[in-house]
Amino acid sequence: MTMQGVIQTDRFMRMETRGIAFIPDARRASSPFSVGMVFFGTQLTYGTLVVGALPVAFGLGFWASLSTILLGTLLGTIVFAAMVPIGSRTGTNGTVSSGAFFGIRGRYIGSLITQIVDIGYFAMSFWISAPPLTEAAHRLIGTSTGTIPTVIALIFATTCTIALAVLGHATIVAYEKLTAVAGVIAIAALVIYAGTNFGSQPHEAVHYALGGFWPTWTMALTAQIANAVSYGPFASDYSRYVPSTAKPWSLFLWAAAGMFFGNMVALIGGAFIGLAVADPNNLIHGMIGFLPLWLLVPVTVLSFIANTANASMVVYNGILDLHAMLWRLKWVQVALIFSAVGIGLACLGIVMADFTDRIDALCSIVTILVTPWMMINIIGFLQQRGRFHTRDLQDFVHKIEGNIYWYAHGFSPRALTAWAISTVIGMLFCNTHLFAGPLARLAGGADLSFVSSATLGGLLYLALGKKVERSNPGEEVGPKSL
Repeated sequence: MTMQGVIQTDRFMRMETRGIAFIPDARRASSPFSVGMVFFGTQLTYGTLVVGALPVAFGLGFWASLSTILLGTLLGTIVFAAMVPIGSRTGTNGTVSSGAFFGIRGRYIGSLITQIVDIGYFAMSFWISAPPLTEAAHRLIGTSTGTIPTVIALIFATTCTIALAVLGHATIVAYEKLTAVAGVIAIAALVIYAGTNFGSQPHEAVHYALGGFWPTWTMALTAQIANAVSYGPFASDYSRYVPSTAKPWSLFLWAAAGMFFGNMVALIGGAFIGLAVADPNNLIHGMIGFLPLWLLVPVTVLSFIANTANASMVVYNGILDLHAMLWRLKWVQVALIFSAVGIGLACLGIVMADFTDRIDALCSIVTILVTPWMMINIIGFLQQRGRFHTRDLQDFVHKIEGNIYWYAHGFSPRALTAWAISTVIGMLFCNTHLFAGPLARLAGGADLSFVSSATLGGLLYLALGKKVERSNPGEEVGPKSL
């Protein structure tokens, strides 16, 4: 069975029904610039501010925090942006595209990883979006900030988000352009008013989270890398609407610019605000607290627009990735399943404490699991010179005779071996304040999970073979070379 589906036009405010089916070039109207704007706008949220404040919460000063933000975002952006051209050549999302390297069944590895990322960030986006609404209502009209008002705010936020996500690609892209403006204004206002209190809190007295500067610095660096890297598996969700004739370097550069500069605005702002509030572990409460009442409403509204855009992007990604597993179901059915699970987890998270620890743990897991998977995809893309057999990629039950991506019973031993070994090694090098791998001591407590898993994953994949065996010429898409 193939997933060619019914040809649909990608239009603003029209529900997308295509899902993971191949998109012909004639139906693609996006551009590298639009992809860059999507990933610029989606960074301008409370969630990214919180990630930017993590180094401060770990005990680092502003300049040390800034160094982790700059270096971590740069490294993460390079890996993320290298994933973007793949979608333009395959005409489908990242997990289905990964079948070219992991096998038609092996692509479920990517689907499971991305579901962890999707569900985790889905819940996190609402843990972050709901409290500002209740805090603002409390300051304005004196309502409670307890669980019930927070759940009401969460339901409101999820309703807006899911509606936007179900409408799909064209609507999200247009909304992200609005977010780019709204988010910059809101963050600028927060930073300006945080400046009146900058450096006045005794953060110098805070102990390093891992007991020493360098172990704590590397943990903060890993969190910043993960923030950018975590978008890599979803890059093709947006580049799949860019014609296959687009230059890969144009896609890479526009996506990298959007990701890097969007993060610079939000992450540096988060670190700055983290040093201005009494408790950087509770950044949102602190931000809402220092705003004057006349500015509280516009900042809350603008921030809600930005947070909804980011959350809808996560939900859209999650629906696509779940559709890659439940491909027999319709788009709307998959959307309802994903939304129900995400809302349940988000509600559970409201009554759980120690939110910063959960963000850090999620960042670490995302980095270790996703990065070697992405490295294998990037190397495979370069080795195949951007060529894909789209019909074979959509053959989920092996009804096409001689499917070149079937490998060994639907799995690529080369890719699975490289990914599994590098993931295990990355876990052994991991060091956070929640758990530490036994090999972390060899590096003096520094968290080398990202470096070890990414490097080893790429090297093993290269060492295990440079060419993909092709038993059928299939249908080739894309220019002869990059």
